[in-house]
Amino acid sequence: MSNQRNPRLTRIARILTVEPFAITALWTNGEVRRNDFEPLFEDWKHDNDTQLFPLFDFEIFKLVSISPTRTLCWPTVLVEVKLNRRTIEGPLDLDPDELYRQSVLVRKAEKLAVGLLLRQARQAAGLSQIEVATKSGTSRHYISRIENGKSDIQLETLNKIVQLGMGKQVRVEIA
Repeated sequence: MSNQRNPRLTRIARILTVEPFAITALWTNGEVRRNDFEPLFEDWKHDNDTQLFPLFDFEIFKLVSISPTRTLCWPTVLVEVKLNRRTIEGPLDLDPDELYRQSVLVRKAEKLAVGLLLRQARQAAGLSQIEVATKSGTSRHYISRIENGKSDIQLETLNKIVQLGMGKQVRVEIA
């Protein structure tokens, strides 16, 4: 199921930039999205939601962090929430589903070009898809689907195809 249709599954993974009243973040679905808070400020003013007014000061706004529930949080801004007959005080955090809904897509995370790398290595070794498939115990169809980006591949399977099918080594680097 796509996170686009069900944003409840999508949370903030990392804050990338904090500008005057705009935050760009990487979401757990791999999207980079930007939230412009200026329109929200107007709504908050209109609704006279004074608990949110501290965010109008950029010195406070820029102290944003990610809460344990993976949404935007301002630990220095305390708000009161009434539940039944009790009042609970805690740091301001915003509904992640609303943040996602009101954000603008900047870009999607880049896909790994595993298929392209596999094809280039196979061709450089002078091997056909059938030869690689036979040596690695897979099918030509599966090799083709990987090379064309139509099928995902587990790292163990990629390693098996490269080692057995091409006689090469896989090297993974996280930079």
